[in-house]
Amino acid sequence: MQQLNFSININLSLTLKEDTASIHIDNVDLVPAVVSLPVRAGFRNKLAAPKTPKKKTIHDIILLTAKKCVIDTGQNKFTGAKLYHLARLNNPGLKRNTFAAQVIAAAPDHPSHRHYPNPKDYFVYLGKGYYKLNQKYLEISEDKIARPSDRVREHVKRKYIDPAKKEGKKSLSIRAGEIHRELGFTRRIPVVCSALRSRKLQKICDIELTYVGGPNNSTTTTFAYKLKKN
Repeated sequence: MQQLNFSININLSLTLKEDTASIHIDNVDLVPAVVSLPVRAGFRNKLAAPKTPKKKTIHDIILLTAKKCVIDTGQNKFTGAKLYHLARLNNPGLKRNTFAAQVIAAAPDHPSHRHYPNPKDYFVYLGKGYYKLNQKYLEISEDKIARPSDRVREHVKRKYIDPAKKEGKKSLSIRAGEIHRELGFTRRIPVVCSALRSRKLQKICDIELTYVGGPNNSTTTTFAYKLKKN
């Protein structure tokens, strides 16, 4: 505990009038004029510098990329090269050899796993350069992984078709790029467009595709549907 030394000077005046006495405070002086509370340097630094987000390690990037790859493709099977190219989209500074080494280090049953430091258990090595994501990191069972086209159809039905029918609309237009963005896909526009023009979607949703506008297989490709009555 630290002691602070200061003094307060108060100037008073006393007024007597018959049987009444009045006291007036004329002035109050603090010496010194400013008293500062001591602040530890470490505490000051915490106040001045907000915490910066934790930087992703290469292991974080590998695991997140693998999860996204499984979701995007609808299957739990990929090559290290596929993971690298997908990871490079958001991490252009990645070194190919370093990335490949850490993928091997994350697959305990890979023949070369023992040669790499910082081993993880993200993957199961399938041979011939192929891997699968370990079930405990997949977070869902493999039989519940939906194909991208099925995910598109389910999403469109739930978010667009069913609400539009409920509101009594007779037609509806959907842009492929919006579906691609909402599902968090990466470079899956052809899959999205294929699902949006499919007979399976029309049958599931009881709708009729009436018009396709814009470039073929583009984010701006627009699909117009006639909504049949339930």
